Amino acid sequence: MKIIKYMIFIGLIVGMAIFAYQHQDTTMVRGDKPFYVGSETCKECHKKKHKTWHDSSHRKIFKEYTDESQILADFENKPDFVNFEKKDVELIIGYQWEQVFARKIDGEYYPFPAKWMNLTKKWIPYKVKKWHKTPLTQKCNGCHTTGLNVETGEFSEYGVSCESCHSAGSKHIQNKRMLKKTECNLCHNSDSLREELEREMDIVVSIKSAICGQCHSRGVENKVGTHQTEVQFNFPLEYFPGQKISKYFEPTSPATDKKGENWWGNGISKNRHQEYADFARSGHSKSLKNLRTKIRKECGDGVPEDKCLKCHSGDYVVAKRNQVRWGDEKKVILPTLANAKEDITCVVCHNPHNVGDKKVKASDMCVGCHTKDTKTMKKTKKHFPCSSDKITCADCHMPKIVKTGGKFSLRSHAFRVIPPQATEKYGMPNSCQNGGCHTDKSLEWAKREYKKFYFDKNETVEEILKDENQTIIAK
Repeated sequence: MKIIKYMIFIGLIVGMAIFAYQHQDTTMVRGDKPFYVGSETCKECHKKKHKTWHDSSHRKIFKEYTDESQILADFENKPDFVNFEKKDVELIIGYQWEQVFARKIDGEYYPFPAKWMNLTKKWIPYKVKKWHKTPLTQKCNGCHTTGLNVETGEFSEYGVSCESCHSAGSKHIQNKRMLKKTECNLCHNSDSLREELEREMDIVVSIKSAICGQCHSRGVENKVGTHQTEVQFNFPLEYFPGQKISKYFEPTSPATDKKGENWWGNGISKNRHQEYADFARSGHSKSLKNLRTKIRKECGDGVPEDKCLKCHSGDYVVAKRNQVRWGDEKKVILPTLANAKEDITCVVCHNPHNVGDKKVKASDMCVGCHTKDTKTMKKTKKHFPCSSDKITCADCHMPKIVKTGGKFSLRSHAFRVIPPQATEKYGMPNSCQNGGCHTDKSLEWAKREYKKFYFDKNETVEEILKDENQTIIAK
């Protein structure tokens, strides 16, 4: 009888082994190195995040041309320099601000020498003399695609998808399926296995601004000769989300911008794709460090406390949001002053899964921490000169001084008020007359009113334009 039971037991084990082998997930098996699996695979568990991402600008910035609804440009009334038709288009780059069109030549995609500006509804010439020196694999695809292989030009997915920020997800998917599949759970359903897989860190979950900075920066990769020919790429190669960019990328700077194409005279960005450069020099990027090193009157006796982290620590802000979202304070432990790691980062104000959401007001991101600033600047004066129903924090502190789509339509991320005097000295838009504000007034009027409200009569233009951030840039 014992022999029969033993044989039955052995038979069950063998049967389960055969069943598991026949039903193993071979799509996740390619050696030890993780590989890209695509956003549709992520959707299996992250349906809500996938939905918001699917409707976002990140997904739409680069796509294969499949139907006319994707094209916003007016091909019926195009000027003579637009020497191509809709039928010639194979790829579309851009969505919100402008659209560049491309085609394949000898196995590589190149842009057409004209692009459409969505805001002004106009065609403009684009790389007319050097379009043939602008292969997308070298110049664009590192940020406009996910999982680019620069040697072959192939990539995992069009647009910025999940794995652009979280890294290749095959190992993560494999581990999660192992815990869920019935045939795996017959043998692998122990608490110790779950704990082991949780510790494995099989996917990147980081709030570092450098993850955004890998694309929201302008410059070149540090290494030459990585490709089959000696070429330089306009994005960081071999960068792994969460690492420091400086090891892989050499950003442009005011010092290297000899033609003045990318920076205003005071060292603030004037071109798109430079948000990270401005942010990295702002007080936000040093908020936690400053809290720990600078004595502040608002901290009572000058000693910071854990409660200060709600405005000085990015990981604290995100952890607090998760507590509220999940309704479980035990599941998410808030960092303390002793172990908090991150300053204020991009994701504190931007939802990376829903980029381009117009429902979120910029000012709503500010008032949670800057409540004292909005009440008073001096004892005898209110903080802002205009009515709060007409302007927001961003109108003054993040003015639209960055040009794209044919207009100054992007906000600065230097978090500096740009006085009218800067317009006179550097030719840049200012906080008082940007975004539709006071455009009917003269610059002299703006200079007079700005100085009347904010500065003493004896203060010089140089003192008004003085900016400690620019001292840092000069060094």
